[in-house]
Amino acid sequence: MAEFQNVKEDSSSHIMTGDYVTLMETSGKECESWYYFIRKEGNEEALQHLHEQLEKVNWYILDDYSTFDLDMEHVVSAQTAKQLTKLELNSYTFHRKFDGKLLKIDLGFNDKDKNKKKIKKTFHLLGYGQIDEYISDEDIDPEDLLSSSESGSDSSDSYEESSDSDEESSSDSEEDKKIIEPITKKTKTPKGLPPSLVK
Repeated sequence: MAEFQNVKEDSSSHIMTGDYVTLMETSGKECESWYYFIRKEGNEEALQHLHEQLEKVNWYILDDYSTFDLDMEHVVSAQTAKQLTKLELNSYTFHRKFDGKLLKIDLGFNDKDKNKKKIKKTFHLLGYGQIDEYISDEDIDPEDLLSSSESGSDSSDSYEESSDSDEESSSDSEEDKKIIEPITKKTKTPKGLPPSLVK
């Protein structure tokens, strides 16, 4: 099995009490939805701040970008969140549970931003599981990780499709291209492996 420094080896250290809210990412490219379960206790202010920003967007599937929804009203237990991370329904990545402290995320919206630009800005910061850049202590068991041999050739694939879509969207403004540019340089994550663990 692959070894990663940020994975807790002792599963008993995972937090299995308290409530979790759900951030859902729906990928237009992969045609999947991924749930990120975030511990509510201690993160209320950061979660509310993120929720208020996401509510300013009229979400719809735009090209290969993702949509995001944060349900603050209905919580799940730590046990339920953990069980859902074990489901093998998606082909690209699993649902994820985070036990740590969530940083305050600023999506960078301003009054002049059109809806399409807000979608792109959000995807640039949070797309493909990048919520893990803002929260610590992911609850993932070592046996759930893929080794490099199990991941096959997927890890070497690049986003060729993204390059194709960039050519098709040549009508985008220069400012939009600045938002898109870092995304196209990403390498594809091995299926089932959270992006933070590839680093």
